[in-house]
Amino acid sequence: MKQFILKLLSNNSFINAYFSGIGTIFMLHRVYPFEDGKLLPNENMKVSPLFLERFIIEFKSLGYEFISINELYEILKNNRNVKKQIVFTLDDGYKDNYVIAYPIFKKYNIPFTIYLSTSFPEKSAVLWWYVLEELIIKNHEIYLSNGNRYICKTSQDKIKTFLQIRETIMSFPQPNIQEKMTILFSKYDINWSKCCDELTLNWEEIQELSKDNLVTIAGHTKNHYMFKRLEENEIFLEIVEANNLIESKINKKIEHFSYPFGTRDEIGIREFEILKKMNFKTATTTRNGNIFLQHKEHLEALPRIMLTENLGLSDIGKIRKKRIIVL
Repeated sequence: MKQFILKLLSNNSFINAYFSGIGTIFMLHRVYPFEDGKLLPNENMKVSPLFLERFIIEFKSLGYEFISINELYEILKNNRNVKKQIVFTLDDGYKDNYVIAYPIFKKYNIPFTIYLSTSFPEKSAVLWWYVLEELIIKNHEIYLSNGNRYICKTSQDKIKTFLQIRETIMSFPQPNIQEKMTILFSKYDINWSKCCDELTLNWEEIQELSKDNLVTIAGHTKNHYMFKRLEENEIFLEIVEANNLIESKINKKIEHFSYPFGTRDEIGIREFEILKKMNFKTATTTRNGNIFLQHKEHLEALPRIMLTENLGLSDIGKIRKKRIIVL
């Protein structure tokens, strides 16, 4: 692992592309060991505990400073021309953020942000990507009520099937997504809430995390809906209702936000204007990029880079062509 990270650091194109500007906001979802037999699109949402720890150690040794999202905000607002700043953020609210990631960050005194979708601790989230994965792994054929039939005997077939069905699910109207999925998978007895209990944070864990000065709990909406499929008033309610609930649980103001999904395809000028009106200190996207001092004028649209273990293994052009699922 150390040799891998040193190789990554020796790649000048990687350094220039991923560590230019004043720093980088890294996006993670889960910190958990990779599992044999699982599907790559979901596994790509993880980094292993070993990788995360080695990453911290090596970049500390190279003089990189790990700062909080609030410290980054202060740097931008005060126009401080610093270098080598890294911010860790974790999206959604997975239990391994507390069980695995938190002890690693605590060990090295690393600040980090959890962008929390309140449907996770409320146990109302539908983690359909894991439910779909389990269904595909267990079956060689999938029949949907829309008449589509998928052959998924090989590993590649299963990944292809997952991505194709994912596109169908992503096209559904957001507030009715569970109802639409139940109809789509009517041939199967599916418990859509099954994965939620075992994979998501609870409020007691969130409250404990929030008491640590290393941890920033930030907003990520109520239901993790795709904004482009919502009206402006629906977006406002998704944000405000979630933040009010979090604040009532942790007794702290929510000052930072991350857009669900957050790519160029899902958010744009309309969404940025909504966030500007809501007076957050920062809002992060899933658009690739580093942080520059010019971002002080665009605090509602900060870019991030998804941290994965294959980052830097090939030239930057090839990395950018890799298909990574962002949820």
